[in-house]
Amino acid sequence: MRPFLSYFLFLSLFATILPAQTSVSTTYGPISGITEEGALAFKGIPYAKPPVGELRWQAPQPPAPWSQTRMTIDFSPKCPQKNFSPTQDSAITEGEEDCLYLNVWTPALTGKRPVLFFIHGGGNQQGSASETLNGGAFLYTGKFLASRKDVVVVTINYRLGALGFMSHPAVAAASSSKTSGNYGTMDQVLALEWVRDNIEKFGGDPGNVMVFGESAGAVNTSILLTVPTAKELFHRAAIQSGSPVASPYLVGENIGKSFASRMGCATGTLDQQLLCLKALPIGKIVAELESPLSGGKVSLGWGPVVDGLIIPKDPILVILTGQHHKMPVMLGSNADEMSASSPLVVTPAQVRSLFDASVPEAYEAEGLTLYPPGTTNAQARQSYIQTLTDAQFTAPARRLAKGLDVFQTEPVWRYFFSHAQAGIGVIYGAAHGLELPFIFQSIEESNYGKGALFNNNDKVVAKAMMDYWTNFARTGNPNSTGLTVWPPYDYQKDTYIDIKSPVASAEGLRTQKSDYWDRVRGVATSTRQALSLLGVKMEVPTLYQEGARIKLNLEEGLKLRLELFNLLGQRLGQVFEGELSAGVHELDLQIPAQVSGLIILRAEAGGGSMALKVWKP
Repeated sequence: MRPFLSYFLFLSLFATILPAQTSVSTTYGPISGITEEGALAFKGIPYAKPPVGELRWQAPQPPAPWSQTRMTIDFSPKCPQKNFSPTQDSAITEGEEDCLYLNVWTPALTGKRPVLFFIHGGGNQQGSASETLNGGAFLYTGKFLASRKDVVVVTINYRLGALGFMSHPAVAAASSSKTSGNYGTMDQVLALEWVRDNIEKFGGDPGNVMVFGESAGAVNTSILLTVPTAKELFHRAAIQSGSPVASPYLVGENIGKSFASRMGCATGTLDQQLLCLKALPIGKIVAELESPLSGGKVSLGWGPVVDGLIIPKDPILVILTGQHHKMPVMLGSNADEMSASSPLVVTPAQVRSLFDASVPEAYEAEGLTLYPPGTTNAQARQSYIQTLTDAQFTAPARRLAKGLDVFQTEPVWRYFFSHAQAGIGVIYGAAHGLELPFIFQSIEESNYGKGALFNNNDKVVAKAMMDYWTNFARTGNPNSTGLTVWPPYDYQKDTYIDIKSPVASAEGLRTQKSDYWDRVRGVATSTRQALSLLGVKMEVPTLYQEGARIKLNLEEGLKLRLELFNLLGQRLGQVFEGELSAGVHELDLQIPAQVSGLIILRAEAGGGSMALKVWKP
C-alpha cells in the first residue's frame, strides 16, 4: 500500500507542476496547448506557409497540412525588424522571415464566445504579438481577458517593412495580379480567414469577431474596413490611435524602386532585378529602417498602397463616402501621444520652427496662439508634445468619427485616454500605447503593476477598459451595468468617454484645436457633407502630366478657390479663385516645375472643403 500511495502522490505533484495540455484539430492539423491563468493558450499556430524563397513578396499561402500533433506552447519568432525603443532612436535587429503565426487564448473549447482579434502596432515596420513590458511580461497576452471576461483572444504576426509592403515593377511583373505590395495586409486577411474556419473549435464565434489595433495596428484595422476580401470576416472594429492611411500606388512603387537601387538591385531586366531582391539577406533588408516615431513625428515609410485590388481606393475616401464595411466602431486616442518620443529638451524657438515648417504661413500665428511656445524649455516641450499629439491623433480621430457617423447607422463610440499611470505616467502622462497594458491587464505582471506604482486609480482604469472593450466585442455596445455611461458618438456634440479615474462622459474634445487642424489640412469643419455632396463634383488626374486639366461639374453657381499644398501642409500655390456658373468647367492644373512627389489639391467653396491627391513624377 505504501509504494502505491507514494506513486500516487508523485503523480499528483507532477500534475501540479506540468501545465495541462489540450489538443485541438485545426483544418491543417492537430495542435496542443497549455493552461495559463485559467485560460487555455495555443501559441505559435501557423496560419500561412513560411514566406521565404520564392514566396518572398508573394501573397500568403495556407500552411501545408501536418498529421502529428504540433506543440503550440511558445510564441513564434518576430517578423524581421529593427525594434526601436519609443524613447530613443537606438534599435535591436531581430526576427526571422518564417514568422506568420498566431496565438489563441480561450476559457474553454466548447461554446460560442466573442473573438477579439488584435493587430499590433509599430509603424508597419516593427512590433509583434510577443512584445514585452518591463519586467518581461508579455504585453498582448490574452490570458486575463479570456479567463476573466469569457472571450476568445487572437493575436498575430504579419510581414513588416519592405518584406510586408514593398511595391516594385519587377515583383508586379511576376505576379498574376500584375500588382505588388500590401503583403502585410494580405497576411491579416488570411489570419482572419483562419479564424473564420477554425475558431469554433476553440470555443469562439466566427460570426462575432472584433478586430482591434493600436497605432499602425489601428491604421490596418481601419483599412480593413475598406478591403473587399475582408468583408464579413469581422463584425466590429476598435481603432486606437490611428486612422486609415494608404499611399498612391505610384508613390509606393517609387519607394520600392529607390529601395531596390540602394540594395544594388536596380539594373538588368525585371527578372534579374527580382532574382536580386529575393536573394537579399534579411540583415541587409532591415538594416536601413528608421524609427517610426523619431522626434515625436509619425514617419510614413513602409505601409499599404492603393493597388486597385487589395486596397481598391484611398481608404479614407472610401469611408468618407460611405463605401466601407459598415459595423459598430470604437475609436480614440491618448492625451499625450507624443510625450515619450519627443525630444527631452525643446526650446521655444523649436516650437516656432515646427509651425513654420508644418503649416501654411496663413495659419502660423493662430497655431502659436493655441500652442504658445512659452518662455522656458519645459513649457516649450509641453507645447511641442500637444501640437504633435493633436495634429497627428486628436484631430484625425474626430475626422474619422464624424465621417463614420455620417455614413452609417451602426453606432460609433469615441474615447479619450487621459489616465496618467502611477508609475510611468508621472513621466509621460497618457503617452502613445500606454492604454494597451490596461486593456490586456498585462500591467499586473510588469514592474509598474506592483506596490505604490499601481494604485487604486490604475485599478479603476484597468477594470473599466477590460469591461468596455469586451462588452463592445460581445454586443457592439461598450456599456453595461456598473460602468459610467459611454454615449454613442454624435457629430454635432462630439460626444466621448474620458478614460481616467473616475471615468467620465463628456462633449467637445479639444474642439478649437481640432477645428484649427482641420482648416490647416483642408478638411471641412462647418458642414457635415463634403463638397462632392454639396453640388460640386471634381475630377483630377492621379498622375500629373503637362496639360493636365481639372474637370468640374457644378449644380449651381458659386465662388471656388483651388490651392496646392505639400504633405507638410505648406502652400505651394493657387490654381484658381473666382466665380463659376452652374454646369461643366475645365481648368488648367499647373504645378510648379520644381515641385514633385505627392501633392494635395484643396478646394474650398460655400463653407466646405475637400482635398484630392495628385502625384507628380
